Amino acid sequence: MDAIGMRRQISELRGALQRQGATRRQIAAIIAQRFQVNPRVAFRHAAGLTQAEVAELYNRHWPSEPPKTFKNVSYWECWRGPESFGTSSSSRAPSYQDLTRLADLYGCLIDDLLREPGPSQSTVPSTLPLSDVLSMSKGDGYPEEAEDDDEVIAVSIPTGEGAITVTLSRRQFTHLLAAAGLTAMLPETALASDSLAEATARSTAGLSGADYRQLLAAHQTGHRLLDPRSHIASLRRTLHDINRVREDAGTATRRDLRQVQGEYAEHLSWLYRECGDVASCKRWADQATAWALEGGDTSMAAYMMVRKASLALDAGDSTTAVELATAVRGASWTVPPVLYGVARTYEARGYALDGTVATAQLDEASELIAEGRSEGDPAYLRFFTVDFADVQRATCYVDAGLPGRAVTILQSKVTSLPVSHHRDRAVHLARLGAAHAADRVPDAAAFAALGSLVEARRASSEHVLTELAQLDTVLTTRWPNQPQVRQFHEALSEARAT
Repeated sequence: MDAIGMRRQISELRGALQRQGATRRQIAAIIAQRFQVNPRVAFRHAAGLTQAEVAELYNRHWPSEPPKTFKNVSYWECWRGPESFGTSSSSRAPSYQDLTRLADLYGCLIDDLLREPGPSQSTVPSTLPLSDVLSMSKGDGYPEEAEDDDEVIAVSIPTGEGAITVTLSRRQFTHLLAAAGLTAMLPETALASDSLAEATARSTAGLSGADYRQLLAAHQTGHRLLDPRSHIASLRRTLHDINRVREDAGTATRRDLRQVQGEYAEHLSWLYRECGDVASCKRWADQATAWALEGGDTSMAAYMMVRKASLALDAGDSTTAVELATAVRGASWTVPPVLYGVARTYEARGYALDGTVATAQLDEASELIAEGRSEGDPAYLRFFTVDFADVQRATCYVDAGLPGRAVTILQSKVTSLPVSHHRDRAVHLARLGAAHAADRVPDAAAFAALGSLVEARRASSEHVLTELAQLDTVLTTRWPNQPQVRQFHEALSEARAT
């Protein structure tokens, strides 16, 4: 079929679907499936626009030099999406700002332009992510707060590295069903109605150290699926189970399980940081260090020094951050190369707070993180990737007064993130907003901050909201009358009040 014939058929299909009352998203999903086109093409056709018309509307709403042409739209549509790398002569990755503007023109969400439609999207509206549904019912309390005789639902969620067993109140479960979350997000979910005690006991009692580690890996991999406090409640119940198993175990098993407890405490420390509870974050970091040393896990003990360096950076304490990061280098035990690279990035962050870009440390860190991996590395180090190193470098540029370099890095990272990575996108956009603010471009800073706010609320990340509050102070102090700045300030105030 030639291009003209395809456009005519799509136009006829769109008209027929509109007369049947189909939504824009449903029309786009049907076009994508029937004509085998990507979501950016599908939503453009669903809006009834040609590439030239998109460029014309873009320039009318957001004039720039040089203006956009149909060729820019074509490049963006030929791009293969967040999982692809590089460019070709016919494709370019759109920036986050470009995606936002296209979504505005097409009447859809940014995620819609990145995600291939699932098999059910052509017949039913899109559904809320599981984390959004659970956050809707925070006011009802978490499962551990239920009365003993309250009926709850035990949910087993596959994450790719195992399964998370969590418990939901009847009201939370109803919210999930109302949003069609189970069928859309968790088609293989196993459900059982039990008492809370029975659900908890069945999920974790009597497991081995390897089993507990697999359960923790499932929580780590699936951290995007649930509100952080839901993970915390489940992990703390599992820690109680591990304690009971240790009481009757032999010496070798007790030592191994103590290491496992240290690994759980480390992840709990991170989750509490996401909740904005810094005191609990530090308390669990100390507990992780103590259990790691008791179990002979020197890598975890070194990692907790790195974690404390990160907390010092959050507080603007460059001296403590550098001291802790360099102490890892001088540790008497062997440190995995990737962990050493992470320590070097935080050391460089400390220097940047004092106005110096430690290029040598950043280069060394990037090389170690990219090439220093081995099969024996602790599981938690898999989250420290080249992208992590690049974002840390960008943060150093902002802190040291070179925001232009940071903008280039962060824009590319935002565009390349998979659609489900709400927290990472929130962090990247918050840093991008800080870079624009340091570069004295308040509208761009506020625009990025608004995007970060949306993603932070999806991820229930109080830690990112704290970063955004700091950015808000800078923006409202320097540019209080800028419309975009006021819009972000009002949105952030509303978010923090709810």
